[in-house]
Amino acid sequence: MPLNNDDINALYRDCSPGLLRYLMRRTFDAQVAVDLMAETFAIACEDRSKFRGEPAASRAWVYTIATNLLRGFYRSGKIERRAVERLGIVVPQVSADDFDRIEELAGTSELRTAVGAALGRLTEDQRDALRLRVVEERDYTEVASVLEVSEQVARARVSRALRRMRELLQQESPEEVIEHA
Repeated sequence: MPLNNDDINALYRDCSPGLLRYLMRRTFDAQVAVDLMAETFAIACEDRSKFRGEPAASRAWVYTIATNLLRGFYRSGKIERRAVERLGIVVPQVSADDFDRIEELAGTSELRTAVGAALGRLTEDQRDALRLRVVEERDYTEVASVLEVSEQVARARVSRALRRMRELLQQESPEEVIEHA
């Protein structure tokens, strides 16, 4: 059943804090997170007549829109603001106070600390491979060359490092990860 304006308003009230946290934890940039959230709800507003689920499922629909926009942002390095512009929505600029509050709500400070501690628990080989591939964004051929290993070994090290990071960050709270470091 299509969503009406009241449904969109309720969806925004219910989803926006969690959605902002979701986007902030993936971009680590408050302005980008706010822009992506604005575009997400602009698209939801534009496409509300196309929604054919129960209102309870609309939360998943909004997160799907946000995830698709996030993928596009990662691919292109920019945010397409077509829906925001078509609807004439003014996206607020994030002030320093807003930035601090968004970071606090998203828990990015604790997350950064936990990620740093988890990195410290990787083997040196895994940490180096992960740094080269993820932080420096090098392709696997370059990673292998720098590490003086085969491309297959480089891929395996990155894969193991990512799996170990996921395990550490999912199984323990940030405080527990830091304590073990």
